[in-house]
Amino acid sequence: MKIKILGTRGKIEPQAQDHVRHTGFLIDERILVDVGEAEYMDNRPGAVVFTHFHPDHAFFVPEKEKFTPDIPLFGPEAHELIPELQMISGKFEVEGYTFTPIPVIHALKLKSLGYIIEKDQKRLFITGDVAWIEKSNLAKIPPLDLVITEASFINKGGRINRKRDKIFGHTGVPDLIRLLSPHAKKVAFCHYGNWFFEKTPEESKEQIKALEQEVELIPAHDGMELEI
Repeated sequence: MKIKILGTRGKIEPQAQDHVRHTGFLIDERILVDVGEAEYMDNRPGAVVFTHFHPDHAFFVPEKEKFTPDIPLFGPEAHELIPELQMISGKFEVEGYTFTPIPVIHALKLKSLGYIIEKDQKRLFITGDVAWIEKSNLAKIPPLDLVITEASFINKGGRINRKRDKIFGHTGVPDLIRLLSPHAKKVAFCHYGNWFFEKTPEESKEQIKALEQEVELIPAHDGMELEI
């Protein structure tokens, strides 16, 4: 399985060379997970799967443009701009790949899903944006070849907001390593927040690499290709 990380910048203003575009993952040039930039559709995917509908994962949301490519479209909940969206209620198959949805806590008013993607005995987990993953959902995750997750905050704890009994936001890179490393051989990071651009990209990537212990940590850049 070949994965191209199309963009590595979160929903922020700063950018740097090789860290300009928003979220999108192209799998074997066949399936696109998230569409943070309109140009990602130039890859002519056979299907699109959304983790959630924030603008840096769904480019058409701010301008309220309908998204109507003539291919299968999947997402965690109905959306007025995607009339042909198929709502995900459990494991499904598309283009020869098996997707297992993993509920992820992220936004207050939007449902979010990560996906375990399987083919030819290889397993990839794309988490989307993460405030937290419940222990019961972590328990469903089998051994993985690769995790691709976010790096909005480098500090432990990230930035978690609370409203009544709900949390939302982004947890920190150290927390994601603790949550995900028991399941994977490698963890790749993208969706960088402001912290990443306060230094050079090389220095910021070293901050991530400095947290490496038993699991390989991979700070991604726009266009990075990984293979499992």
